[in-house]
Amino acid sequence: MIHLRPATKADLPALFSLDQICFAAGIAYSLREFRALLRSPRTLAIVAEEDGKLAAFVIALFVRSQGEDGGHIITIDVDRDFRRRGIGRLLMEQIETKFRTAGAQWLRLEVAENNPEAQSFYAKLGFQAVGRIEGYYQGAVAALLMEKPLA
Repeated sequence: MIHLRPATKADLPALFSLDQICFAAGIAYSLREFRALLRSPRTLAIVAEEDGKLAAFVIALFVRSQGEDGGHIITIDVDRDFRRRGIGRLLMEQIETKFRTAGAQWLRLEVAENNPEAQSFYAKLGFQAVGRIEGYYQGAVAALLMEKPLA
């Protein structure tokens, strides 16, 4: 059974390790970046566990843009052994609920243009492409900026 809880500083090594597995060098976050994210009062981080094992996590930031409060999904990582079980969806629904409750007007994220599976996942959750960022990933791969209104 999957258990969701807020991430803590004690999770730092496991979060970092999973991110290194899920994303290529240069795209995965550094230990320093994870440490800064977990220390920030603007960060919302949720861990999914099963029998004490890290299955997945999501990290997002509270942001303000053009006079509106919103959320920016920094990363969502799901261990390969736990994929296709709805855990990513569960985490995204939980983060959306928390942002909506906090008064956020929207959620945004970036996804690699060459990752149609992830794009489809986000589209099924109600995200729509609203822009494109050239060379976002390692200066070579464009990102689609996707957004979901919460209001």
